[in-house]
Amino acid sequence: MLLEKVYGELRDMWMVESQYEFSRFWLGQSRSYMSCAKARQRPPSLLVLMRLSNRLASISAKYAAVATTEMELANAHKLRELNGMVGEAVGRQAV
Repeated sequence: MLLEKVYGELRDMWMVESQYEFSRFWLGQSRSYMSCAKARQRPPSLLVLMRLSNRLASISAKYAAVATTEMELANAHKLRELNGMVGEAVGRQAV
């Protein structure tokens, strides 16, 4: 599931600590959204994907602007990569 992939990558980069935080900050949903979506194996709505894409784009731009180390630059690149994956999913759902 796309959301699990994005959540795992963000967690690995220390940009999110819990599914609750991911649901609220990154997806703009209730804190139980991620756990419910996983349990019900429900794909994310177009609105959720668009919010996630916007958040990833915003954070990656800000992160890249202040990055001073190779790790920070790599994280900014990873955020852009994740946004590309989410953007593809938005494109598929928008058709």
